[in-house]
Amino acid sequence: MNPRSRVRPVAIALGLLAIALAVPAVLWSAWAITQARLPYNEEGRHFDGLVVHHAGSEYVYAAVALVLWLLVGLAGWGACRVQQRAQREVERRKRSDAAASLF
Repeated sequence: MNPRSRVRPVAIALGLLAIALAVPAVLWSAWAITQARLPYNEEGRHFDGLVVHHAGSEYVYAAVALVLWLLVGLAGWGACRVQQRAQREVERRKRSDAAASLF
């Protein structure tokens, strides 16, 4: 069985995981930036007509976004690593088959 065919689903799954995690990472990042730009009063509060936002919550949103971006990077790195490992295995097998055919 071809090693690339065995790991291709793993690489695709990790790539899709990276894309799926990138969407909430972008949303959390945008929300953190939006919260950081709100005009807060001297008590550290902002009332937008519906909700009272407290100063400092943007740091929590930014931390969650950072964790999501780290997971995106880790999943993307894993997908690349799995694909490269499969490619090296294919090349190694080609070399060993070529060496075996000489005898």
